[in-house]
Amino acid sequence: MPVLQIYERPVALDREAHQKIRISSDSKLFFAKSCQMAIIAASELNQAIKDFPVVFIKENDNFLPIAIFGLQNSQNLFIDESGQWTARYTPAFIRRYPFIPALNKEDDDQMTVCIDEAAECVNQERGEHLFIDGKNSEFLDNTILFLQEFKTQTDATIGLVKQLADAGLLTEQKANFKLNDGQSFDLTGFFTVDTGKLSKLTPETTFNLFQSGSLHIAYLHLSSLDNLNRLIGLHTQRLAETAKNDAIKPAVTHA
Repeated sequence: MPVLQIYERPVALDREAHQKIRISSDSKLFFAKSCQMAIIAASELNQAIKDFPVVFIKENDNFLPIAIFGLQNSQNLFIDESGQWTARYTPAFIRRYPFIPALNKEDDDQMTVCIDEAAECVNQERGEHLFIDGKNSEFLDNTILFLQEFKTQTDATIGLVKQLADAGLLTEQKANFKLNDGQSFDLTGFFTVDTGKLSKLTPETTFNLFQSGSLHIAYLHLSSLDNLNRLIGLHTQRLAETAKNDAIKPAVTHA
């Protein structure tokens, strides 16, 4: 279950090369149409679990908490035909676009801000300026602060999830979804908290996980899994809408 990228042409932000660049806020979110999942910080979980199932994936030696947006690869069931986000909560991973931080290979604490030059919202006519008179605009400074905070929060969250993994609570899972029309989909390569192992933790381990905040993440994650059924409903609804539109097209063309 790979985390799909939404950046087509990311480059390091440059004061000279991008001095005329502006960011418009009226662009659609088609860039996320193929984004099946996104990393979620612990501070977002209370809102995110109202809309999305949140599970964990393993990347290198880390377990990442992710929100799932679709049942199939490159599917996002929360972007409609007009490019609008239909869920109640928009994850910070999506909100940070078209910006993305890149770490300095020589200094992990040094962050380089990159921008997707292919983004629809990047232009020279309307929206917020990135630079004014050769200096960062207030908009850009706020953006950099947002990127720094999101990285700090996600790094801390990964550390909390590691405590769950170290306690032996994460188990790899495979989910199969069967629709009424006979179609089936598999989600693989993700991990969930094993409730049986969770109930057998020693009082000391339970207290330590509670005190650190890891236990809170575990319970929010478990609560979110009911949203897998919501994804099935959204997928079925989209199939019905697609079939309806396909049935209408020949009549319109013929007319």
